[in-house]
Amino acid sequence: MATELPLSGGLTNRNTRLRLPDGREAFLRQGHPVPASLGIDRAVEWQLYREAAAAGLSPPCHYADPARGLLLIDWCAEPSWAEAPPPQTQAIPALARVLAVLHRFAVPPVQMAVRAHAARYRRQLAVLPSWLSALERPLLASREPDECWLACHHDLSPANLLGPRPWVVDWEYGAAGHPGFELASILRTHGWSEEDGDALEACYRAAGGSCFELNFRPFLPWVDYIALLWALVRRGEGEDPAIEAWIARYRQRLE
Repeated sequence: MATELPLSGGLTNRNTRLRLPDGREAFLRQGHPVPASLGIDRAVEWQLYREAAAAGLSPPCHYADPARGLLLIDWCAEPSWAEAPPPQTQAIPALARVLAVLHRFAVPPVQMAVRAHAARYRRQLAVLPSWLSALERPLLASREPDECWLACHHDLSPANLLGPRPWVVDWEYGAAGHPGFELASILRTHGWSEEDGDALEACYRAAGGSCFELNFRPFLPWVDYIALLWALVRRGEGEDPAIEAWIARYRQRLE
């Protein structure tokens, strides 16, 4: 019988480290019971994970049940970039190579368009903060690029990158998306500057990336807005006492 070791750190899932009697180890992900409320399509997640594992981007998967949100993959003992961040001079080219490979995947049938994704979270708010309408009005009146749709991960944060390679995990938000939104999300979650984004884009083209211009700058406020709405939804669920700091950070970025 396997030994189960519950893991912390999952924001919406239940994660477990399994130790089998023969010494092998695996990672079991039990997903959020209502994935659609988070903009997650389990069938698309599984489609992208299979391609990622075949391409050597993600650890091998031993079992998946998209309908139940179950995923059993090889245990990876390498630390995440959140735990042991590589030097930026190594991280930027490494992520550029990940994007170049990812953008060669088949384009998923489900899109993550920023307006629809934001609206999904906004509809879940039982009470709208008094300050939200004025904060979001300029962004909603703008026009974001929509000329390019490729396979995207949409959550290439430090916690989802393991080791110097890196191994890419947590494909829940995978969908067809604009690569500029993907890059903008990377900059925000890694704390990188717009100049770092230019450097990553140059490395991406050098690695054979298929999109000539990622055009990430118009998407930076969209990343902030969607993160803010996600945090407001989480606060309404009453699950995380630390969520107020998240809300304050993204609200400040949009002001």
